[in-house]
Amino acid sequence: MNEVDILNNAIHNLEKDIPLTWDWKTMDYNKDIGIDGELDIMINNQKIIMVVEVKKDVKNHQLFNIINNKFQNFLLVAEKLYPKVKKELRENQVNYLEGNGNVYINKGGLFLYIDTNKTAKTLKEKGNRAFTKTGLKVLFQFLLEPKLINQTQRDIAEVTNVALGNIPLIINGLLETNLILKLNKNEYVINNYEELLNKWMAEYEQTLKPTLFKQRFRFQNKNQDWKTLEFNTDKTVWGGEPAGDIITNHLRPENFTVYTKETNKDLMLNYRLLPDDEGDIWVYDMFWKNNINTNTVPKQLVYIDLMITNDKRCKETAKIIFNEHIQPNI
Repeated sequence: MNEVDILNNAIHNLEKDIPLTWDWKTMDYNKDIGIDGELDIMINNQKIIMVVEVKKDVKNHQLFNIINNKFQNFLLVAEKLYPKVKKELRENQVNYLEGNGNVYINKGGLFLYIDTNKTAKTLKEKGNRAFTKTGLKVLFQFLLEPKLINQTQRDIAEVTNVALGNIPLIINGLLETNLILKLNKNEYVINNYEELLNKWMAEYEQTLKPTLFKQRFRFQNKNQDWKTLEFNTDKTVWGGEPAGDIITNHLRPENFTVYTKETNKDLMLNYRLLPDDEGDIWVYDMFWKNNINTNTVPKQLVYIDLMITNDKRCKETAKIIFNEHIQPNI
């Protein structure tokens, strides 16, 4: 559906629950500020006027800009919103209207909140091997080393530790979605690095990261200074908040993410960590070839781990990392 169809569908579904009249005006706003038009709504003789951004859906990485929009009378209209996205919008007083008629508007003495309408299921991209668990591991290596995509398929398979037969299927999947372009018989190029990074982020959060989780731990010493831990960085590195702090010195970690190739027993013996289902250390399997000599995961993964949290300070740090360390190299 296009923007007008999404808006019309959402309003008509809202009308099933609430009697209202409305008028939509497409406005000549600058597209850079993310506004598509103006919506006038009349409910019980009360009129509210809102500037509207219409989207098909909202990925976690897009929330930062939406939440920090500069309009007091802002309304997000989307075909579909995930529950945790809606929760974060409400917590930040951002009005929204979903395609199925679910709504949150808290403005000028008017309060509307409906969250009982079921969302129509959307079909996933079936058959595209680029976005399977295996495909995402290969894509991540392409994000780290864009030139790798033009190595032989055998070289790609060796670097990513993926079976050779998967590589052409993954590349074809990327070609189908125009995330990479074929320049000639043997040469490819990433079409839009930031778009590929954001697509990978969304799929990583849903498909790959849950399968990497090993266990939660806590420090044996409650007063442990996490910065003094000396990891074997070939096998174990910081991700998430501690990595964000190491890179930017802008974030005091409250939750600790670790990526590792070591066993749980090794982690306990080498770094004095204790298993704890309520601990503040989340440990995940390292899934890429770690050839950078640092105690953090690659900056792309730090950015992504911070962006997919529901924490404003994490997302602010992620933006710093993107602007200062990723974007200049795109």
